[in-house]
Amino acid sequence: MTEQIKDIIERMEAIFGELGYYIFDKEETGETYEGSFKKNDHYLGTIYIENESNFIEFANTFTFDIAEESFFKKHLEPMLDICYENGCYFNILEDEEEIHFHVFSKIYFSGLNVESLEDTLEDFIACNQELELIFEIEEGETNIDSEDMDRENLE
Repeated sequence: MTEQIKDIIERMEAIFGELGYYIFDKEETGETYEGSFKKNDHYLGTIYIENESNFIEFANTFTFDIAEESFFKKHLEPMLDICYENGCYFNILEDEEEIHFHVFSKIYFSGLNVESLEDTLEDFIACNQELELIFEIEEGETNIDSEDMDRENLE
């Protein structure tokens, strides 16, 4: 890793701590940094930084059994709307057994400060919570709305 990337990682980790997040399972290779992050013991996503990039990327994956393909297709449009409304982007990968819906957000190194990282993380987490809500309501597991989830997980 370059000295610049090492400095950015150090600054990012300090801001994460200041905002009450905990980074764990950190892994650094010569070209990449990866770690998971949580708040209040609730897993929230993974952090990626590549040596040649200009940004920090946040990711989370929702995995569906291939037998749930009709469920996935039924909810795909609202899922895409949720990503768009929260400034996140996505990709979909399908293999013989599973469908993977990956949600991403990023913040450029040049904009890395407490306020911008806090805003980016809030949007990323809100996106994932709203997606989780779709799945929970369909399964009949919960009746709470996304504002309740925000208060519950961000306090």
